[in-house]
Parts: sequence; structure tokens; C-alpha cells
Amino acid sequence: MRQADGAVCHVRCDEMVSRAEDGTSLYRPLLCVVFPQWPDYAFLTAEPPMEEGTMPSVLWVDQFLYKGTVIPFRRIKTVESGEYAGLESVFVQERFCTTHAWSYTKGVNHLLGDCVQMKGWEQFRFCPVEPEGSLLELGRALAGHFRQTLRPDALRTLILTYEGPCLQHVLDAVFPFMRAADMRAFAALLFKDEALLGALGQKVKEGFWVEAIKALVAWDDEGRPASRASLVCDEGNIRLTYGVVGAPEGFLQMLVHYMRRHIQPRKKVCLLSTVRNEGIYLLEWIAYHRNIGVEHFFIYSNDNDDQSDALLKALHNEGIITYIDNKVSLGDSAQLKAYGHALNILPDILDYEWSFILDGDEFITLSPMFDRVQDYLKGMERWDADAIALNWQFISSEVNQNGFSDLTIPLTQRNRVIVSHGRVGEGWRLVKTVCRPHSVLQSRPHNPLAWHGDSFTYRLANGGLHEYRNPPPGIGRDPAFSDHGYFDKIYVSHYYFKSIVEWVWKYARNSGLDGAISFGVERYADYWANSYITQLEDTSTAVNENILLREHATRNELERLRRVPALRDAENIVRYAWEERLNYLLDMIEEADVASRLREEWRYILDTIPMERAGSLTLHS
Repeated sequence: MRQADGAVCHVRCDEMVSRAEDGTSLYRPLLCVVFPQWPDYAFLTAEPPMEEGTMPSVLWVDQFLYKGTVIPFRRIKTVESGEYAGLESVFVQERFCTTHAWSYTKGVNHLLGDCVQMKGWEQFRFCPVEPEGSLLELGRALAGHFRQTLRPDALRTLILTYEGPCLQHVLDAVFPFMRAADMRAFAALLFKDEALLGALGQKVKEGFWVEAIKALVAWDDEGRPASRASLVCDEGNIRLTYGVVGAPEGFLQMLVHYMRRHIQPRKKVCLLSTVRNEGIYLLEWIAYHRNIGVEHFFIYSNDNDDQSDALLKALHNEGIITYIDNKVSLGDSAQLKAYGHALNILPDILDYEWSFILDGDEFITLSPMFDRVQDYLKGMERWDADAIALNWQFISSEVNQNGFSDLTIPLTQRNRVIVSHGRVGEGWRLVKTVCRPHSVLQSRPHNPLAWHGDSFTYRLANGGLHEYRNPPPGIGRDPAFSDHGYFDKIYVSHYYFKSIVEWVWKYARNSGLDGAISFGVERYADYWANSYITQLEDTSTAVNENILLREHATRNELERLRRVPALRDAENIVRYAWEERLNYLLDMIEEADVASRLREEWRYILDTIPMERAGSLTLHS
């Protein structure tokens, strides 16, 4: 096991003694516990810590559906295997563990959990060891309490009466064998059984999920107050991104999930987003979506260079959004971490029946037949639906003829033409989603992820099932892509390209799936230029009428927001910082002679920069 994050690895013997800079071991040996009374099962675990305050190790296997302090497997033997056996998932039949082909130079390989066959080299040898100390205590705990069928009352009794340090290990070993109905019933007990909640908090050493449970119960008991204090998604939440996206972290995360499913929403529509360095667009984006019925916004942001934090805090203080400061390190996935936190830890989002999951350059676009997004959703609710896939429409770039001052014109008014579908490859088949937040465990940028043991209905924008059976060439079956595009009633206008100076800005910063990286010119290369040219040379003249029809209403709502002094002043701070940073970046591009890196026939995309950087961004008086 890799100490840093719990990844299960196949490690060369000499690699096991490797040390970090602080002298601690990089890897830790694992044990596979097998009991004579259950010879068909094997329980992979790390020796539990005995020191007070030390957290147990949570393990994860790459491409496997479950994480935990204990990961159970079916132990599969073949006639010729002898002392070897394969490890099969207890969730999905004929999914076995294996490793990559061994490389002596590499020294470390991840264990993989998605092998579809078992011949010989996928099998592992079990070497007996004499248990003692904490390992012996763990074995006794598992042997004494493991049951393949554990009903809610029996589970309650186990938690109330258990004595010892290994309760979480027992619960993680038990969950894969429990019925979903029993987990739902047990989760309901936590809202009203103070003794059970207290015992769980006292006896489980891992506090991450227990604190989430306590916070959820308190929030519901107190009448579901909106968060007004400063919120932080700290770096510890990066664990929500480990392993397979959406694979639950043992019994406790699934308990939180089923508890969240019991919350009955009182409001209709919210929007969940991650933004970075998009301060000049924020008020328009919020005004537009408020005008079509979005009641609240949950916005995660990190490492802004444009003073967006000032505007986000002002919006939060006015009760218009909930702003969460998303702490990330280099290499972390800010987006996945934020989604994991919102859909597992944050209680407020559960008060909304539907949540759109969009980026700051994406706008819900309704047919004129709908005044508000609630009207569209009402029509979709004639069928069972936990999520709805919405197709993208890419919007073409425009030249800012009046320099920086054009950047203060609402984006939905200055970029008006829809890019032809063929110009962006299969990008038009990508979807974004509106989902019921209590139904999902996690989300990727394009689609939510549910626990495979739950019933989950995912529909297309026209009401049909989203089956994603016809992926684009070269791409495996993936719910991020729809089989067809549906644009009659609703779609997402994606202002991906904007203008050349904004395209420069976009690529100077990270995407939501990257970590916090600083400004630089390293990413300006042929791929960057070609991506812009694909739409720049498009001959489409299809105007995005559905969004332009809302211009007057959007302007009115923008004016209402800007009449709030704190918002107006914060937007001025953003505009000033944006202009300063963008000028700095454009100077860097000139000094680095970025044009010389590009193919000669593509360099023309930089020709309009001198005109587009003229003047200043207008400030509010």
C-alpha cells in the first residue's frame, strides 16, 4: 500500500524500503485475511494502528468499485492453481484483480480491479503469517462480527455493543454483503437515534465521514439553515478523488449517501459550479441564470489571479451564492474534489430537487416555449428521472473591435453564432447534466455517477433513456457522450472560444481537472492554435436566437445586482485586476515570441491582439 494515498501496489522488495524526505516509509505491507469458515472470501487490509488518534488506512484498487479499510473479494481457485487463487469483485461477477505486466526497472505497479478473465498470471499466492497484536485483534473482530446478511437492528446492536479499535474495519467488510433496503433503513435511524449516533462517533477512529454525518443531522434538526459563514473545502477532501471516480469509500460514505437520500428537498433548482479566473463573467452568468429560474448557486473556486474571491465573497454575503474556497495543491483535481464535497459533505445542496452541474462559460438555453427552467423540468417529471443529459452548442469567437472595453459587454450578447457541429469533431455530442443531488455519489465534468447498486434513471433532453451505446470513433462507451443531439427544448450554450485575448487567458490557467498552476506561456503551441482555428474558419451563420431573446431580461437583472454597492465595487476590483494580469500575460507572449512556435499558416490568429488589447475595461462609477 502506498502510504501517501492508500493505493494498492505490487512493489519490488527493494522498493519497499524506500523512504520519503521526512524518513517515513513510502509503502506499507498488506495482509489478506482468510477464515476457514468462509473459505470463499478474502479480506484485504492493512494492519490497524493501535496508537490513540491514528487513523486507519483506507485502501483503493485502481479500476475497482469500492474503497475501504477492508476490501472483501471472492477467492476463486482453479483445479491447476494449487496454492494460488484469483480475487474476484463481490460487486460484479467476472471482474478480477491483476497487475500490469511486471517491469523490473519501474519497481512499482498498481493493482487493477477490472480484469475480465482469470487464467494463471492473474492469481496470487497466499503466504501464511502468524497473527499477533493488532492483527490478531482485527482477525477476531472480523471473525466474530462478519455476517453475509446483517439487518438494521443487528447492525445497530453491533455498533452499540462493540468494544475494540476495529469497528470501521468490520463495517467496511460487512457493507458489500448488505441489502440496499437494509442500508436505507439503517440510515434513517441516525436522524433520530442519539445513542446510535453517539456510539458511532465515539467508536470509529476515522472522523471524516462521522463529522459529515453529524453535520447533516444537525443541519436537518436546525431547520436547514443556509450557510452564511465562510466555507472551505480543505485539502483533506482530496481523498474524494482517489481511485475510480465515484467508487465509495467504505461503509461510512455509503451511510452518508443513504442518509442524504432521506432528505426531502423544499426548493426546486440550484446550480453547482467550479470557477477560476472568470470574475468578469460572473455577474452576467448569475444574472442570466437567476432570470430563468435558478434559485441558488454553489460555487467552488481556487487560486484566482483576477481577484474573483472579492466578488465571490460579496455574492456569498448577499445570500445570492454559497462560495466555497476550494484548497488544492499542484496536480490535484479541483473539479472532482469540489463535486465530491458538494455531493457528499455539503448539506445545503440537498434542499434543492434538481442541480445543474455547469462551468462558468456554460449557459442553460431554453426554447421560447419555456419561461423558466422549472417549466422544462416539470414536463420531464412525467417520467422517472434522476439525471438529464443536455447537449452542448459551441458558440463562435468574435473580434473585440473596441479593445478591452468590449470585454464588459455581456458574453451572451457579443458572441452570437453557433459553431457547426462538424467543426469541433464530436464535441457537440458531449453532454452536461442536471441531476437530483441526493441520488448521486460523485460527478465527472460531463456526467454524474451513482452507486451501481442503486436504481438510477438517466434520460436525454427529449425524455428518452440516455444509453450511450454509440460512442464516437476511438472512444469507449461513455455517458459523457450522447448517441444523438437534442436541441429543440433545452441545450447548453458553451462560450468556449470567446475572443483571441480571452483564448490566451484561458490557456494561461489550468482547466478544472488540473491542479493550481501559475500563469505561463508553455501551453501555447500548435494544438492551442488549431483548436481555435477549427471554429474561426467555420462558415456557420446560425444565430443563437434562444439566448438572445433573453437579452433584455438579463440586462435588467444585471442592473439589479450592480445596484448593490458591494457587488459593484467587487466587480470593479475584478476588472482592474483582469486588465492588469491580461496585459502582463500578453507582454509575456510577445517576449517569448509565441508566434514562432506555431505553424506559419496559423500565426494569423494573433494578428488582432494589438487591436483587442487597446483601451481599458470600463469601471463602474
